[in-house]
Amino acid sequence: MTKKFNRRSFIGYISATLATSLLLKACADKPSYSPSPSTMILTENPANDSTDAGNSSETFKIAIALPGVITDGGWNQSGYEGVKKAAEKLNGEMIYVENVAQPDQTETLSDFARKGYDLVVGHGGQFDAAIQQVASQFPDTFFLGVNGNIAGENYASVTTNYFQVGYLAGVVAGLMTKTNKVAYITGLSFKGTNLQGKAFELGAKSVNTSVEVVISYTGDFNDIAKGKEAALALISTGVDVIYHLLDNAAPAVLQTAQEKGIYAVGNTTDQLDVAPKAVLTSAVQDVGGAIAYVANLVKNNQVKGEKYILGIENPEITKLGRLNDVLPEEVKQKIEETQQEMLAGKLQFKDCSEGSQEKVCIK
Repeated sequence: MTKKFNRRSFIGYISATLATSLLLKACADKPSYSPSPSTMILTENPANDSTDAGNSSETFKIAIALPGVITDGGWNQSGYEGVKKAAEKLNGEMIYVENVAQPDQTETLSDFARKGYDLVVGHGGQFDAAIQQVASQFPDTFFLGVNGNIAGENYASVTTNYFQVGYLAGVVAGLMTKTNKVAYITGLSFKGTNLQGKAFELGAKSVNTSVEVVISYTGDFNDIAKGKEAALALISTGVDVIYHLLDNAAPAVLQTAQEKGIYAVGNTTDQLDVAPKAVLTSAVQDVGGAIAYVANLVKNNQVKGEKYILGIENPEITKLGRLNDVLPEEVKQKIEETQQEMLAGKLQFKDCSEGSQEKVCIK
């Protein structure tokens, strides 16, 4: 796809004393987006830090809108680091905005596109609708939804194969529960989060037909208090293994599990060290690496408007993390057998949702 690089340069660093009132300046004939005080804007140009981005017609520019903060140790941090890695590898420039609320998504993505960013990333399936809304207005920009479920002329989605790692997490939970009651806890209900929960349930029931899988939504991926409260509520009902899909709230859930003497399965990064007595393993999903994968395709004009799925055949991106020593040898063997079935194509998954009812099936 042909890119235009002759637009004026994007916003540079603004004095730190004005950090709480930073504005992403739009083109003169477009409305401006004013970030909230908690929103942080930063540009990086590893190719030439002293050069105005608009002066280089070769600079590849990537922008990412994040629903949380880049220090969450999980989802948002992985996305930020992925874009940073891609910019460095491609000799490009990046910008990020934190804490983008749902009502601000459309204007944030549009502002990036108006400023001539080649790749604009919405970090989470909750950006799907906003990407679809703005993409047609900016045909010279490619949009990417991370963990989304969209594809079009100039937009795509990329996900790790959360069916695989969610299923494996379920296998671990199903074999390690003593109460036959396990839980999946996440922030919001949308297709990506729901399907990961369904994969977890499918895996648990594949090894334990008596297991009950409870789904819990906190309403917020980052609210620490809500995460801990939800974990305590689940534990009080007899849940003894929790699999999470949270961001800033994740450590609170894992540490609560440890305090209460139950098990947990981490997500996104290897979280064994967060709660070493509780975390059995982690569904490592290097979403940053997945973003970098697509960014390279965009840079080389090889990207397509499709859904990119990167599974355990790409272990640098998708895999199970370290296994806790408390796992019995037979559980470790079952994990290995299941992974080998996936790699051999004997165990594959598909989205078999019907209407508004999300469902994962084995092919």
